[in-house]
Amino acid sequence: MSGRQMSGRQMSGRFPALLSGIVLLLMLRSVSGDEPEGAASQQTPAAASVSTETAGVQFEDDFSYAADARQIQVDGGEPVIEGDVHSNIFTFARLPRGVRGHLKLIMTEDHTVMNPEGAAGVLRMEIAEVPTGPSVLGFVYQGNETSGEITMPGWERGQITLNDLRRAFITFRFRAENREDPDVMGATFRLRFEPGVSNSHEFGADFGSLIATNRWRTFRRPLASAENLQAFLEVVNGEDPETFKLVWSQANNILDYRPGDSLLIDDLRISIE
Repeated sequence: MSGRQMSGRQMSGRFPALLSGIVLLLMLRSVSGDEPEGAASQQTPAAASVSTETAGVQFEDDFSYAADARQIQVDGGEPVIEGDVHSNIFTFARLPRGVRGHLKLIMTEDHTVMNPEGAAGVLRMEIAEVPTGPSVLGFVYQGNETSGEITMPGWERGQITLNDLRRAFITFRFRAENREDPDVMGATFRLRFEPGVSNSHEFGADFGSLIATNRWRTFRRPLASAENLQAFLEVVNGEDPETFKLVWSQANNILDYRPGDSLLIDDLRISIE
């Protein structure tokens, strides 16, 4: 997929850009887990009947509690919390020494944005400042005060199959926004559904790149449509994690992003159908 803003800004093909790409690749390979411990819909074949005791919504969040509380992290340092945050969120960032500029990440429970039905409250994930060299970054969502952490009570623990992943859907609304430069048309992020285990990056169900524009769209895909499913099933059945998390991470070279690039998420639902 294209690694560029929808405004059309392109990376130079000269040596410095190539060097930055090589350094970024080495950084990604050296990271054992992206975060500290703690798209059109696709159709699937008809699934077998599901018990009414296990089918249905496993987790959901409409972010209606949003009151502009936020978490701020600069250059991978200790996060600063402003306000009363009601969701279980955090950011992660890694960048080499000597890189000029700062990598500033902000996650906000934003009540100023409305969805197409006019309901206020979204989760905003913002790259507020962009450094001049390669880096690794991401935003993690694990649940909220009302619904608790993300769990899958409908799964028969230790015996999850590919057919279970065909019936498990992740759905949410999303769009891009840049309040610093309203002319920017979009941004690209990567999405994973990860088990709550050590080095979870290695075992996440990887949905690949998510291209967001300035219009609201709906992401709805079964877990079976993701990549890395063998590793996901092995760790979920072998280690039997209690919880899961959604990770929206950097999809491209950091220089493909502009200060203020944001991904907005609303009406999140995880279900078995």
